[in-house]
Amino acid sequence: GPIIAALTGAGAGGLTGGLIGALIGSGIPEERAKLYDEGIRNGGAVVGVNPRSDVDANYFENEWRGYNGQHIYR
Repeated sequence: GPIIAALTGAGAGGLTGGLIGALIGSGIPEERAKLYDEGIRNGGAVVGVNPRSDVDANYFENEWRGYNGQHIYR
């Protein structure tokens, strides 16, 4: 019971800390990584793309905004 819940919680916390570290390691500023972490905790998702060109980057940004994408970082 309580021991399993504590271990599960510790595992989830470690996973989230790993996510923040991975985001920062991929070049996302710490403040934004924390914002994404909060969004995931609230049921959101993070999507990352490496566009081939500025044209592709503009396309993705406009498409995501059109679908109510939030906190788009470029």
